[in-house]
Amino acid sequence: MATAAFQKIMQNLSGNKNIQALLENFQKLTDEVKKIESTLKGRFDQEKEEKIELAWKKYQEIVKALSFSEEKLEKEVNNTISKIKKSADDLEKNIHSYKKKALAQKDALEKALFKSQQRSKNSKKATSKKSAATSKKKVAKTPATKKKATKKVAARKTTTKKRRA
Repeated sequence: MATAAFQKIMQNLSGNKNIQALLENFQKLTDEVKKIESTLKGRFDQEKEEKIELAWKKYQEIVKALSFSEEKLEKEVNNTISKIKKSADDLEKNIHSYKKKALAQKDALEKALFKSQQRSKNSKKATSKKSAATSKKKVAKTPATKKKATKKVAARKTTTKKRRA
């Protein structure tokens, strides 16, 4: 029953001129909306493609700039590394030359020290022989003078040690 009543209502409505005019206007509006939609879609698609192309061009420019900067940076790094290596080689050469000079000075100082030690040993032996001879002579004379002589020899030894240091 519902379908029969619905069909009856539809026939009454379709027969009405105002309803038919409304449907025609609705159809016209639908067609206009579809036309505007297609033109807008075309514009949006075109703008979208233009934006994509623009973005791609900017991307290419950025990639070129980055590769150029990378090459420039690599050159600078290589130059810096070569300068560092060169200065390291120079430093190494200088260190070797300073080491040779230091060893030569060390040898010269050791020789001079050895000679001075030999002289001091020889002079100690000579002074000890002289002091022994004088102390024997003095011992023979008086026992009190022997103590004075040994004190003088001990004082001489301490002063020569202080001079060496």
